[in-house]
Amino acid sequence: MHLITIAVAGSMFFAVAAQAQNAPGGSAERGEKIYLHQMCHNCHGTVGQGGGVAGPKLAPNPFPWGAFAQQTRKPRQAMTPYSEKVLPEQDLADIYAYIVSIKPGPAAKDIPLLSGF
Repeated sequence: MHLITIAVAGSMFFAVAAQAQNAPGGSAERGEKIYLHQMCHNCHGTVGQGGGVAGPKLAPNPFPWGAFAQQTRKPRQAMTPYSEKVLPEQDLADIYAYIVSIKPGPAAKDIPLLSGF
C-alpha cells in the first residue's frame, strides 16, 4: 500500500514539474499576493478551487504554462482579459508559481468528521 502511495505521489510531482517546466521563474509567495490583489479569487477561489459557475478550478494540477498564459491574456469565455500593461509578464509568472504550488486537499477518508461517509 505504501509503495502505491509513493508511486502516486511521485507521478504527481513529475506532472507538476512538467507543467511548470516551460513557465518562467516565479515566486509563489509574491504570486499569492498578486492573485488576491488582482481579485482572481473572486471567480477562482482563494486556493484556485473554482467558483462554481463563476470561474473554473485552477488548482491543483493547473493548465500548462502556455495555456494558462493564453487564457489569461485572451480568454475564450467571459473572463476579463489581462493585458501585459495591467498584469506584467513577471506578475503572471508569479501567479502561475502560486497556482502550481497549491497542493491537493486531504481525502474525505482522512478528515475525521467525514470519515464515516
